Amino acid sequence: MWRRRVASWLWLIPGALFLALSLYQLSLPGPNYDEAVEAKPAVQILRHLPVEAHRNAVIHFLGSSLPLMIVDYVGALNTYALLIYFKLGGISVITMRLWPITVAVAIIWLTWQLGKELFGPRVGLSAAMLLAVQPSFIFFARQGIYVTNTTIALMLAIWLALLRLLRTGQARWLWLMAFMAGLGLWAKFIMLWPLLATAGLLLIIWLLRRKLEIGPVELRLQELLKFKVIAGTLIAFLAGISPFLIFNFQTGATFQHFVGTLHKSYYGVENSAYLQNLATRWEQMRSFVRGDHFWYLGGNFADVLAWPAFLLAFILIVVIGVWRWRQRKSLAHIWLALMVYIFFLFIFVQTPLTPTALWYTHLAMFSPIIALGIAVGWDMLWRQFSNRTANLLSILFLVTMVISAGRADIKYHQALTQTGGYADHSDAAYRLNAELLARGITSPYALDWGFDAPLILISQGEVNPVEIFGYEPFSRPPDNFADIITPLLQSSDTYFLLHAPDRTNFPGRREALLAVANDLGIQLETIAVVRERSGTPHTEILHPKP
Repeated sequence: MWRRRVASWLWLIPGALFLALSLYQLSLPGPNYDEAVEAKPAVQILRHLPVEAHRNAVIHFLGSSLPLMIVDYVGALNTYALLIYFKLGGISVITMRLWPITVAVAIIWLTWQLGKELFGPRVGLSAAMLLAVQPSFIFFARQGIYVTNTTIALMLAIWLALLRLLRTGQARWLWLMAFMAGLGLWAKFIMLWPLLATAGLLLIIWLLRRKLEIGPVELRLQELLKFKVIAGTLIAFLAGISPFLIFNFQTGATFQHFVGTLHKSYYGVENSAYLQNLATRWEQMRSFVRGDHFWYLGGNFADVLAWPAFLLAFILIVVIGVWRWRQRKSLAHIWLALMVYIFFLFIFVQTPLTPTALWYTHLAMFSPIIALGIAVGWDMLWRQFSNRTANLLSILFLVTMVISAGRADIKYHQALTQTGGYADHSDAAYRLNAELLARGITSPYALDWGFDAPLILISQGEVNPVEIFGYEPFSRPPDNFADIITPLLQSSDTYFLLHAPDRTNFPGRREALLAVANDLGIQLETIAVVRERSGTPHTEILHPKP
């Protein structure tokens, strides 16, 4: 009995290792716009400032206007979690990041639980350990709002609920799955990828339900077709996705956004070039597994063993599967192991299609799948030996893998200490905030993306930049740019924020500002240049010269 109790807490080992690697210098890098933008409404609510709701879509509750979405395809789920965290821990970048760190710990537990229930405690512990030190998991988790890691937790939780459903036949697990699916789609619509992959895998699971031996399969298809079950499932799903639906009833923006980017994304990715995008995604996947894509932390450092371990794990499953195919007691284990890689494939083939760009952040959901894949594949090899030998080999393998990944993690932390982060992740945002407050500038005009939300967060709502660069079109200033800029140039109270030329996100705005100022005969004075730790210029504060 005591051994079973101790075993149930083994996940705390990888959990503690993860916290040791992720909590260090948590204020670095500087807050990126895409994580801070979800904290922005929480800051405004707590500071009793006007809440800037996306497309002015809100629900009214107890006299407050509560935002529904952050952008057209990202919901305000993290915002409401941050309300609690900010209330308890104060408004800061560190407090903001403690929320996704909490979610990441839940992901480690869910990975442990899935591995344990499907393949045994050795695989569960191995998968959790591999995940805990994975560079991509650690450094995305530290800025987890940036990748909406709540969807990863919901993806794994849906799988656990599915196991309960198949083993018990109780409809409550189906209802829980439906609620989490809806909640995930509201959190970020990228949740559609694992949901579609799960639907495909469900068909395979149903066809192989006897061979898989995942427990007493009590569920019958006719049970799912009962009115009570169908109605409960629909109600649960609608409850989870309701903020998303209300937003689209008010604006229709999400569907318009996706229809408008079916052929070409907002940032110019040709979705019709599917095979080319697929090849790009495969190269990105290699870097993601290795973890050598965080250039903005100060370098590119790789876990050199991760990629070959991942590929070899699949080969081991196939080779041992063919070898042991006729052994009935091994058949279920082989099928379940293959399911991990099939699920990986079902999600991966969707990744070349995007309404934005082919970003590494979209691959964050693969972290636990990769860890499970490596763990179960190599465990297939260990299972060919005695239990004692298998445990020893597993420990040696884990120690080797942890050292390889840990070296990359430590190198990233060392680089981050030196650089403070680059570009949109630079800690120059802290110095910019201090410079603005010291000069009494609380409403500067932002001529590029990336200033607004981070400054509102860092200043706790004291600095509120006004974005005037224009989101549409991306490649050039909007047609009415001169009309917006002209009266501002003629005011002595105007201060402009511009990124340095090599740090600029939305092109052409600096040149348009200078052109309008020149036409009006107005000189612009650079009153401050905020630099990154390396000395590289990051931001300029400009002021019309009297």
